[in-house]
Amino acid sequence: MEHTLKNTPVVFRTRIDFSDNDIRKQEIIKRWKDEKFQHEHYVARNKVVDYVEFLNKIYKKKTGEGFARHIESRMKTAESICEKLQRKGCKVDFDVALTRLNDISGVRVICFCLKDIYWLVNKVKSDGRFNVIKEKDYIKHPKSNGYQSYHMILEVPIETKKGQKNMRVEIQLRTIIMDAWASVDQRIIYKKKKSISSKLKERVKQYGKIGNMLDELIQTTLDENYRKI
Repeated sequence: MEHTLKNTPVVFRTRIDFSDNDIRKQEIIKRWKDEKFQHEHYVARNKVVDYVEFLNKIYKKKTGEGFARHIESRMKTAESICEKLQRKGCKVDFDVALTRLNDISGVRVICFCLKDIYWLVNKVKSDGRFNVIKEKDYIKHPKSNGYQSYHMILEVPIETKKGQKNMRVEIQLRTIIMDAWASVDQRIIYKKKKSISSKLKERVKQYGKIGNMLDELIQTTLDENYRKI
């Protein structure tokens, strides 16, 4: 005979196992929201933006035109930081992120031409306001996918209640053409989880080479109109 239990509540227990990585990700996300942490990076980025705008005025007096088409700044999200640590094979950890990653805080300057970029690079390196701790010239030495830009990691001093503190800020310098290429690459290829064909990657890479030729033509045209610096 079959026996059944009537009016007896059935309880289902689900066990959720969280990996160490999951726990550390949640810790990074939590600490990333800290107001003091965010404010310090905000102040450092603003110091760089203010400095670039100051140099833009000097450049305008010398040439008749400013070098900056657009200036933007950003703070990487906690999720983006976790993904980058994993891509680099690093431990997903808040303190590791602060030590190993130089682009947590960033400023991007979109310039009109190549000479604008190198003038700005030389000014930043020569006047000593910020210490340049690392630089990569992806214009003369593009990445394998065709990416071009000039990157500098700056050590930016800020004032806190405990005294002066040095913050790292990455500044990326691109021409309008380079920025357009990077925007297309990001939309089609960069960080995409789906499989990208080698044919499409090569096509986008060729667009970068075409962009480089266009930058040189623009530079020639602007040279004919700029006052010498």
